[in-house]
Amino acid sequence: MIESGASPATAQPSDPQEVARGVTVSTRPRPAYDPLGVRLPGFRLDAAIELGAGYDDNATAGSGSNTSSAFLDQQLNLSLVSTRTRHAYGLIATQATRRYIGDDDYSWTDYSLGAYGRYDIGRASSVGVEYSRTRSHIDITSFEVSQGSLTRPLRYDVETFRANGVAALNRVNLTAALESSSFSFQEQNDPGFRGGSAAANDYTRLTGEIGAAYVFLPGRSVMLTTRLSEITYDRADQRGRDSFTWEVLAGARYDINALAYASFGVGYRRREFEDPGLRSISGPAFEGRLVLLPSQLLSLTIGAQRTIEESLRSTNVSYVLTSGRFQADYELRRNLILTGELRAEQLEYQEPDRTALQGVASLSMRLLLNRNASVIASYRHVRSLDTPDGFQEFDRNLFQLRLRLAI
Repeated sequence: MIESGASPATAQPSDPQEVARGVTVSTRPRPAYDPLGVRLPGFRLDAAIELGAGYDDNATAGSGSNTSSAFLDQQLNLSLVSTRTRHAYGLIATQATRRYIGDDDYSWTDYSLGAYGRYDIGRASSVGVEYSRTRSHIDITSFEVSQGSLTRPLRYDVETFRANGVAALNRVNLTAALESSSFSFQEQNDPGFRGGSAAANDYTRLTGEIGAAYVFLPGRSVMLTTRLSEITYDRADQRGRDSFTWEVLAGARYDINALAYASFGVGYRRREFEDPGLRSISGPAFEGRLVLLPSQLLSLTIGAQRTIEESLRSTNVSYVLTSGRFQADYELRRNLILTGELRAEQLEYQEPDRTALQGVASLSMRLLLNRNASVIASYRHVRSLDTPDGFQEFDRNLFQLRLRLAI
């Protein structure tokens, strides 16, 4: 649907906000199609529900078998946020369910609940707190569980507390944060898991971060960040996996012009374990994002990151995850957004040394019918690009069609 008087092929943004510096196709306000929400005294309530169906041609990818199935999807999003110009606080809740038709073993339900608050001090300084509780899952197609006998998604919960602050001193911005996250896995026995059970992998991660940035011009700054992280396992027989990680990153945020901006950090990271028999992990660390805006109708995003993650595998403790993504968003019409994405993830294990590589390609189309309704069609292809001994190669195709209703 095109607004009256607009050409389907050449419709251009006309609202001043739509051409603001740094606004992309996906983040651009669309006054004719954005939900209005419900205005309450001092707050705004937003709610949306998605209902749809799809087809998965390899729901058991990586397990050595090939099972195809149709499925039903449902997703709910709720947010209540303050509308005052100073300070901020809010509540956020999400829930997503997928039910495979005729094979409920592969079905899952995820949810998250969160609350946050920010107290502003002066023009650009603030302190804030956040709390969230999330239930998510690891699919049986994951390399992390592919050598076990897992026949259904592995459920796990994460509870996170975070406190942070920003102090603006002329051109210098100082930041600090402290975060505690507790990971709890579903009780499920499997010889493929370290400790023989997924629940043996429950742990708590405490992370502290301090940083400093020098601002040359608005949108242009250099920064230095240091992070310290301690991981402690709940079970005594897993305490040898307890670890301490430090990292230092130097980088910049640079608004090149109205058509490009970037942020990146490059440095070094090292993890040492409580058990002296476990080999430490060290190497380069990086994270970055580049956004290109060739036109008002096209946005290109490139991102990359390298981290150390905990492993559930019986033969491993941690692995190095290197990920990259490329995304293109194109506004074919004012109410029709096309998105294409390429992602790749490389998992580097060291006990024994092996590497697993997986790629994902996806296409989606979002048709905005009005302020309250839109239709989303998507296709996703997952492929194991490099599979060492013990991993199963696979290809997986997922097709989805969803109706989104919002207030």
